[in-house]
Amino acid sequence: MKKITPLLSLCCLPLSQEAFSAPDDIQLIHQFHSEIYTEAQPVKAFVEDFDGPLTEGDSAFTYNLFELGMKYKGIGIGAQSRFDYLLAFDPDTARYTHTEKNDLPFEQRNYRYYLWGRQATTNGIFLSYDLSLLDNKLIVTPKFTYFKSTHFQEAEVDGTIFGSEVEGKLQAEYYFSKDVLFKSFTPVDNPQGDGYSFDLSVDWQITKDLRVWAAGKDLMYETKYEGAGFVNGFTTDIPFTEREGGIDTTPSVRLRTSAYDQEIEYTFERDARYYLGVDYRINDRFSTELKARKFIDDTFIQANLSYHFSDSWALFGGYETHSEAVELGIKNDYAGFSVKMDNPDIEKAYYVNLNWFVNLTF
Repeated sequence: MKKITPLLSLCCLPLSQEAFSAPDDIQLIHQFHSEIYTEAQPVKAFVEDFDGPLTEGDSAFTYNLFELGMKYKGIGIGAQSRFDYLLAFDPDTARYTHTEKNDLPFEQRNYRYYLWGRQATTNGIFLSYDLSLLDNKLIVTPKFTYFKSTHFQEAEVDGTIFGSEVEGKLQAEYYFSKDVLFKSFTPVDNPQGDGYSFDLSVDWQITKDLRVWAAGKDLMYETKYEGAGFVNGFTTDIPFTEREGGIDTTPSVRLRTSAYDQEIEYTFERDARYYLGVDYRINDRFSTELKARKFIDDTFIQANLSYHFSDSWALFGGYETHSEAVELGIKNDYAGFSVKMDNPDIEKAYYVNLNWFVNLTF
């Protein structure tokens, strides 16, 4: 029989007593989350014709999640579908695109042209576990998701373009399942991707009225695609040589592509997203919440106020910085729904967020 040291006994005791203290009831768990945030253009104009009023900005993203599953004794399992798209760009690139799309006169100068983007669609299954500690006051939940994917893009284009002329120098590194930039190198067969992601959340009920929580999503994320298309290379400023009576020009373009069955294996990764929040129950009728989230270079801070009009139901609303959006919603322990927008007119909105969840106990 192995000897157990006092230190090991002390470390294992809370786990053995509390890790399996989750309710014996079976729960149906479901959540839907969809948000889109754009800078430089309103959402509708950004995804369509880029014909809205031009504003300052250098990023855009959309995160969309659908989950449906069951939970028993703290163990959750279910199906998941995701579509995520993250885009970073130079403000000068937005100005160039807006000028081109709307047939406006170009300035006679070099425009900085920088685009960096990642998008992927995945479908898979998730497994999570609620680890209960400190008499169920502290809940630590790791979550692992395995998924399949046949659609992705990852691109980085950097350089300059001179006005409306086909002049400039650009460097491109582009991997994809469908070629939407050059429209010439889409693989005949969709790439096959296998991937995984790992999330971690912590929920601590410090006192009866005070709760603190934090989460990291996509702390680990990787997909390996077989048969991915690619375009890598560069163009240079058009060089010229003088000759008697004129000038000869010779553009320099060098590209490596996946044409002629040259598809490759490619590993696609994502950056983590971080969340932090504090809830405080003021009295039987009112509670407050302060929360923050960070996606690469964008940080959002939101303050909420909830009105508890019955033992279980609450109306809530809040304002978020950076997106300048207002959220309104209703929830109880079993279901909730909310909408968050910076403008109720979808034609003028730069941020739209729709959420709902269902937790039913049997």
